[in-house]
Amino acid sequence: MDTSQLLSVSVTPVVLISACGLLTLALYNRLGAILARIRAFHLQKMQLLENLHELEVFEQQMLLDMLDSQIQKVTDKARVIQKALYCLLAAITAFLLCSLFAGATVLHSSAGMVALGMGVLGVSLFVAGLGWAMRELTLSLTPLEEENAYLEIVKAHKKAKSQGGNRLKVADSA
Repeated sequence: MDTSQLLSVSVTPVVLISACGLLTLALYNRLGAILARIRAFHLQKMQLLENLHELEVFEQQMLLDMLDSQIQKVTDKARVIQKALYCLLAAITAFLLCSLFAGATVLHSSAGMVALGMGVLGVSLFVAGLGWAMRELTLSLTPLEEENAYLEIVKAHKKAKSQGGNRLKVADSA
């Protein structure tokens, strides 16, 4: 193998390392935002617990249940991002080793097989990381949908209460 081929083979993983790096950066930023949101939920829950006497029992339980559910779902999303980051960081490591062993083929030709194995492992981990990132994307609207449903229930309860009734209308007809 001549020098230009060796350089080409050992630099090829760098492109994949850059792709992994960009995705890793985006996911770290996403994880930071999710952790901030969880902290905001915790703060909101602590404030709610301090001011329980200001709300009706119905509102207290609904809000506490919604916050608990939100905290759980957003924490699940953080765990999915964590798995994606593990895969992407491991892929970067595999690509670095691939590049190193590709360069080592000058010294020993069997290093090429190790480089190939590291390259395949790196691509596999990269694809797994992308899969986890897509999973997190599918989960991203779930907390918002739950908040919307909660607000609709509270709105219906407030409307029913303001119209003189204390009963919550669940269905149009029985």
